[in-house]
Amino acid sequence: MFVEDTPSDKYLYNHIAFDSPLEKENIMHSEIDEIVVYGKIPKSSIAIPTIVGETYSPDFMYVVERKDGTKELNIVVETKLVEKKSTLRGTEEAKIKCAEAFFRQLTIDGYTVSFHTQLSNKKIKQIIEEVIEEQ
Repeated sequence: MFVEDTPSDKYLYNHIAFDSPLEKENIMHSEIDEIVVYGKIPKSSIAIPTIVGETYSPDFMYVVERKDGTKELNIVVETKLVEKKSTLRGTEEAKIKCAEAFFRQLTIDGYTVSFHTQLSNKKIKQIIEEVIEEQ
């Protein structure tokens, strides 16, 4: 879906495209001071292999500024318009588990990426604040 509006200056793209109301909210209302740049990840641009022989690409990426001023923290977010993980379809839960393993391995290999699932009861600001506090 598309919206005719101007995104935040921190948004990577000039157009607003989204798959769900939660994604639209992330794009339109991400005026979070710590965000340096963010964007919706184009479909299939990150090809995470899954256990069903397909690939999967998460929804959003964020680069945020740490408390010490460095700007190297990468956050990848998968948004799901459900209240609880227990209500995810089996295939969606499997994709998320594959992404968690994929990004965990990237971190082991020296590329720090923080992968998170955003459900409809959590704002993106909460996720970013939690990640910054972990550092």
